[in-house]
Amino acid sequence: MESDKVEIIDFSGEKFNNISIPWPVSLVLIILLVILNIFLMVSFPGTFISIFVSLIILCAFGLYYSYSITKNPGFRKFSISSKEIEIIVPKKPNFLIYWSEFKKVEIRLKRFNTEPFYIYELHFINQESDRTFNLSLSEFPKKKIDQILLLIKDYTKKIGKQFTAVKEKWISGVVLVENLKI
Repeated sequence: MESDKVEIIDFSGEKFNNISIPWPVSLVLIILLVILNIFLMVSFPGTFISIFVSLIILCAFGLYYSYSITKNPGFRKFSISSKEIEIIVPKKPNFLIYWSEFKKVEIRLKRFNTEPFYIYELHFINQESDRTFNLSLSEFPKKKIDQILLLIKDYTKKIGKQFTAVKEKWISGVVLVENLKI
């Protein structure tokens, strides 16, 4: 039996990885290395010990920094099947919901005044509960989000659940709501 599972796996999020070294940390590291080098050059004149110690410290710092970056490489995954929907993005808990847990899917595109900032709110609504997952352009590129929304719409119709999609925009303190074409 073939699985009807569709996955969108995205590694392009690596460019969104916001792990960086703040400039004060770099400045402090350089100052400490200079002070250590001066101390070692005075303590051990005519030897290369200061260069070796500096290289070891720089290599250790470089290895730690590369480890911290590769620990969270920007992997994003959206998976949908006739049983469940799973969304994995960095810095958010994994989202997993089964089709039997809700009756309606509502997608709201919220546009903010700072262009191009959009948030896609995915609401999975049951009579007594509403589970929400927010997607933004910092988590998936626009093309991938469009694919995800289309897959959700297709699977919702295939399984027989209700589907609505609207977009909201604030204009002079008034919320304008209109249908979102997916």
